Amino acid sequence: MKKKMILVWACLMAAVIGCAGCSQTQQESRPTQESNSSQETGYVFEYKGTAIAMNADMEALLTALGEADSYFESPSCAFQGMDKVYTYGSIVITTYPEGSKDFVYTVELKDDLVKTPEGISIGSSRSAVTAAYGTPTRESDTSLVYGKGDSELTFIFDGDSVKNILYMSITK
Repeated sequence: MKKKMILVWACLMAAVIGCAGCSQTQQESRPTQESNSSQETGYVFEYKGTAIAMNADMEALLTALGEADSYFESPSCAFQGMDKVYTYGSIVITTYPEGSKDFVYTVELKDDLVKTPEGISIGSSRSAVTAAYGTPTRESDTSLVYGKGDSELTFIFDGDSVKNILYMSITK
């Protein structure tokens, strides 16, 4: 049963990331690192002392984080080039290409060994999320979505417990 749930969850996440990426039509509207730093305007996740901002240049992060536990790439359906997926322990970072560089598109928290800067992890309650983040930008019975600058932070629930946490860049 657990393997089936993991497979269903993985397919769901691939569809969400794929659809979000494929719905984008213009990449030149991405905030530039010089004029609109994601660390100032969007969500930032910290992993082992490294700040991972949405839309950040992945090259510097690769240096700071080191070699990934696993790596995968595939042709991008929304941009010219390859989308890349890096797994580091309890997180998965996906990137999107722009020119010769790759930028952070999503950061997914896989288990309760990592927490958001506000202390929320897999297994946290819905009330803990709203206490930490306030009123969501959008919500449903199974999710709370918070928008900040050029990013969104999504909490997906199974009943009252956080099942998935996804940071996502907003690209135009």
